[in-house]
Amino acid sequence: MELVGLGSYIVNTSGCNDCHDSGPATQFASGGNPYFGQMKKINPKTYLGGGRVVAPVSGPPSPPIISRNLTPSTKTGLPEGDHTFPEFLEILRTGKDFDHLHPNCSLSVTTNCFPLVPPFDGDLLQIMPWPGLKDLTDHDSCAICEYLKAVPCIRGNYPGEPADRCQ
Repeated sequence: MELVGLGSYIVNTSGCNDCHDSGPATQFASGGNPYFGQMKKINPKTYLGGGRVVAPVSGPPSPPIISRNLTPSTKTGLPEGDHTFPEFLEILRTGKDFDHLHPNCSLSVTTNCFPLVPPFDGDLLQIMPWPGLKDLTDHDSCAICEYLKAVPCIRGNYPGEPADRCQ
């Protein structure tokens, strides 16, 4: 239980839900938006369920970046896309995108690239703060993973997410 508590502390104080919910309109429960001077209350229906779209507001058309669902599926009990703990560590420490949803861009291939200066590696998560998370201890990383296994499964707003994920 100690690991779950520590994981909860890390996840909830580091702002994971700020990106890993379905969007600003659903992040807080009705009447619980601290930006409106209300006492903060997280929306349990979207908590860590993914689907927040981060799209460029200017520049050439680029594919949107969509936050992933961090809740565990009921089939495997594993969080973050059914990744094992070693894969979870690899995501936290290297930013590896196991789903390969972002295009690779180079000086000669710029179609559907993000508004970043090429080259960059589309196989890395471009917004997730993995460069800082990579410094977490094994103990803290394990605590995060154990906490994410303990939260309820949420059927997120994520393209390609199976409809029966939480059954």
